[in-house]
Amino acid sequence: MSAVKFSVVIPTRERAETLRFALRTCLDQTFDDYEIIVSDNFSSSATKAVVDECGSPKVRYVRTSEPVAMSTNWEFGLSHTRGEYVLLIGDDDGLLPHALTELDRLSREPGARVIRWSPIYYTWPNVALPGQGDYIEMSFGCTLRHRDGRTVIREVAAFREFYTALPMLYNAAVHRDVLAALRARAGRVFPHPVPDVYSGFSIAHAAERFLSTAVPMSVSGQSAASNGIATLFNRGRNAIDREFHALNARDGLRSEPTVPDLPVYPHVPVADAFAFAKRTLFPDLDADLDRRALARVCVTNARVSRDDWPAALAAIRDSFADDPESQKWFDAELAAIPYTPPARVQLRPERLGFDGRLLHLDAAAFGVSDVAGAAQLCAHLLNYRDQPVQYSHSEDDRHIAAMKIADLAHVCNERERAILRVHLSSTDLIQTVHRLQGVCDEREKIILRADAQTRELNRQLREERRWSLKRPLRAAKRLLTSAIGRVPVPKV
Repeated sequence: MSAVKFSVVIPTRERAETLRFALRTCLDQTFDDYEIIVSDNFSSSATKAVVDECGSPKVRYVRTSEPVAMSTNWEFGLSHTRGEYVLLIGDDDGLLPHALTELDRLSREPGARVIRWSPIYYTWPNVALPGQGDYIEMSFGCTLRHRDGRTVIREVAAFREFYTALPMLYNAAVHRDVLAALRARAGRVFPHPVPDVYSGFSIAHAAERFLSTAVPMSVSGQSAASNGIATLFNRGRNAIDREFHALNARDGLRSEPTVPDLPVYPHVPVADAFAFAKRTLFPDLDADLDRRALARVCVTNARVSRDDWPAALAAIRDSFADDPESQKWFDAELAAIPYTPPARVQLRPERLGFDGRLLHLDAAAFGVSDVAGAAQLCAHLLNYRDQPVQYSHSEDDRHIAAMKIADLAHVCNERERAILRVHLSSTDLIQTVHRLQGVCDEREKIILRADAQTRELNRQLREERRWSLKRPLRAAKRLLTSAIGRVPVPKV
């Protein structure tokens, strides 16, 4: 079989109703040299029917011979890929139309064996958390920078950065040589029960450096059947969570004994994946968990019932079995803390609109009811389908994002503009955007004046016949050209 540039892997289990829309986004690309691997974890015939229904030669269907753990299915799907680069999305996720075109462009950059991006977040109408559906969170940032993998590992392990800063296969395109190196080192690419977070740590370490962009390439969906929602927010209360843990146990995928196995997001999955990766891949890396700080977070944030509270405290204490001094500290500081009911899960903010960094939208207001609709809406607002992304190397992405928000009127129809006006009704926001528009207009005037002066110097150089005067004219032109490149973005 001939190779392709990209392999898009979609692991799935009994989610034909969302897989249909995930496939639709993967086939709506402005790039052609790719394949899609649907890795079916022993689902009913409905999954195969959805694949057959799309009728595309780009889609290959593979199926396990029995139900397996999520990590095992990811490994199975990965084993069937032919692409130079591999990326993976969930069966309720989607790709944006520009994704593979832009990833192809970025893959030509030096040191681009791994390309990480910031995804858009979307909650399906039926997400298994009351009141949290029909929500879109998107970034208009366009920064592009190289990052040191070990530095990011340290920052995430210390919870100074959110774990999505890692190049997980959920939000990164990874060269197959990096994945082959991981397989050679650990026997498999996904030896941990939380394959997404673990892959972020393992890939960051194996690649050493990676490209990271704020430009979204995918939509991360949360639906009624999402494993993350079931295991972190509805622990033990539904069949998805029970099956997830049973299949992990059967396939020999277990949590680290030094991390309490409790539903505490994101601290426990991040800590567990890091502890496993450090033990098996980078034991000499100077990065460690603050286990006492983790214990405090578990006591204050564990999503357990009152009846399960004594068992939760015991699990936290048992995680210090290798450290008697920390057990004494736990007994003195945390063991007597009384139970408090967990707070309501809040994925969707009370106030929608633009917060200076992210745009928060009511998906239903735009007629969006699935991830394909979310991808289409976001592609429309981003306006990257028909034009290449203009990446920024500036750390101050907020100005760029705010200006793109201000420009939405030019890409939206009348109905969409009316909906956006409701979302962006904050007086403070409007004033900020107007101030940004003003300072950017002033910056443009400065650059235009300098450009006119440069043209005048060019004219004088052409007409001046005396070599003694050409040298100072050239020096003036160099100084002016250099100054144009250093015109600062004014602060608001």
